[in-house]
Amino acid sequence: MDHRARPTGSKLFFGKFENRLLMVLVCACVAVHGADSPKSSNPPEPPQTVSSFTAVAGAHYPFRQNMYRAMQLPNGKIIALSIARDKRQQTMQARYSGDNGHTWSAPEDLFQWPKEAGGFGLIETLIDKDAEIHIFSLCDGNGGGLYPNQEEGTPIRAGNVMDVWDVRSLDGRARWTTPKRIWTGRAGDLLSAIQLRNGRLLLPLNISHGRSWDNRGGGFLDFTYVGDWGVITLYSDDDGDTWQTSNQELVVETPDLYTYGANEPVVLQLRDGRVWMLMRTQRGRFYQSFSEDGARWTSPKPSTLIASDAPAGLLRLQDGSILLFSNACLRYAYGYGARYVLHVAISRDEGKTWRGFREVARDPERNHTIKLDGDYGLAYTFPTLTTDGHVLFSNWVEEGAIRNFRLMDPSWIYETRQNTDFSKGIDDWSVFGSKGVELQADPVNTAAKVLRIRKAELDWPAGAVWNFPIGSKGQLQLKIRLRPGFGGANLGLTDHFSVPWDVEDQFFDVFNIALPASGQVLPNVKLEPGRWYELTFAWDTEARRCRISVDGKFAGLVQDDRWAEGINYLRLRSLSVKPDAGLEIGSVRADVSASWRAVDTADSSSTSLKGAVTGN
Repeated sequence: MDHRARPTGSKLFFGKFENRLLMVLVCACVAVHGADSPKSSNPPEPPQTVSSFTAVAGAHYPFRQNMYRAMQLPNGKIIALSIARDKRQQTMQARYSGDNGHTWSAPEDLFQWPKEAGGFGLIETLIDKDAEIHIFSLCDGNGGGLYPNQEEGTPIRAGNVMDVWDVRSLDGRARWTTPKRIWTGRAGDLLSAIQLRNGRLLLPLNISHGRSWDNRGGGFLDFTYVGDWGVITLYSDDDGDTWQTSNQELVVETPDLYTYGANEPVVLQLRDGRVWMLMRTQRGRFYQSFSEDGARWTSPKPSTLIASDAPAGLLRLQDGSILLFSNACLRYAYGYGARYVLHVAISRDEGKTWRGFREVARDPERNHTIKLDGDYGLAYTFPTLTTDGHVLFSNWVEEGAIRNFRLMDPSWIYETRQNTDFSKGIDDWSVFGSKGVELQADPVNTAAKVLRIRKAELDWPAGAVWNFPIGSKGQLQLKIRLRPGFGGANLGLTDHFSVPWDVEDQFFDVFNIALPASGQVLPNVKLEPGRWYELTFAWDTEARRCRISVDGKFAGLVQDDRWAEGINYLRLRSLSVKPDAGLEIGSVRADVSASWRAVDTADSSSTSLKGAVTGN
């Protein structure tokens, strides 16, 4: 995806032309009205929290290390696994749910980890073809990385230790093997484990090699910097009795000398047998690699999937589609794009094209200042299927002392329309870090609510961000009123989340429409203060332009500032340099059905995906 902005800004083509070329552009522009896609009489509800776990009072370990990891068992029940600690003993526990995660059984002890080995945590799991469970865990070798309160006098391994250990169930999950170390060194978080169709078990992991700018790795690596971390895979062809390590390390260049490179890989086997890997990077997108056997991999290349400095979550759905969880966020100091919102997308063609990129969850603490002593936001998503084909998922990083299980109907991702009139508040908007962005009663119609955006204080920004389903073609209708004393704003349409006060949105939005203090949006269009207008923006990212209408009348065309595969965000940000009266938004309606009409009406076996958002 090309993020290079044109230095001259958006080019405007107006409704009254004297230039024949501009007339051709107008004639070629197709107004997008959308058509009804096949829908059920009751559209699916957004994802809902169905159950929660609370941190154990007085626990001496980070709560995220005790996160419950859920999987669907062959009988349809859901098992959630976690490491519990009583004094210094670490015990693997399970809870069970027979109602798709709404309620859970009391904890059941499965086995004990050897306390003399060190602190265990950050587990990954899989269920193999024989319905047996494999549990992988990191162990700190009594170095205190996971559990600092080891037994007094216990030997401490020197160095930065995070070994990988393995345990598996036997006899229909009735008993467990003795925990054993399968890899020694400094590994990172374990986020993915699968069994290939040929029976091979595959565990990708990121490892630290101790590289630095003074010791970059030799060879070509001396001309660049790939951080301290790289990615390898462990694999077993005998059900986990023995493990082998891939001979190659996958690395990705870093944007600076203080980040760590490729890490936290997730894998999924494609229909053609290849294994697809997505790696977390600090470059604003996932990097990807492919393998025929899980041992030999292609050199990592950038995917077109926008991603913050956070890992992906992948799941194969009942109908064969691929589900992707990600933080499709850019431009923030920590996390290289932040984790304030969690996105979900779906692919029907093995990751080549995607739709959705909807905000599946928002950080409940986003309206508060960030704590600097650890992760924040929503990330590290662990999904599993339920008996009805829905998706139950939890997040490893979720601020506070509560960890939630959320349930989602995948058909919700296929929705092509989204509306807001503020009758239910503004929780579907991101307005944090702003002053003067608030819900108010309409001064004319007091029964209605409006979103007011104004520069309220000199040292505070004012901005609001709204997400809707992605589409290469679509239209957004905005009911807007400028208040007398309005000081100017920028309206952006783009393909990713960034914080409401992002002053670089003018370069990285796909379309930018200036709303000057004078209200002169276009040379032949002026918005008078105190009056409601309906602005319609009909975009086509393939044609690289957006058609603007005011109260149903064509006003002009805006050329994009950069190419993008689709639009799924509205951004509104005050440009006033001093406190002003601002503007009001009465409602917003987005419709991207034009992007998906052919797909939604075609047979499920159709390969026609015109208008889709491309992936690998």
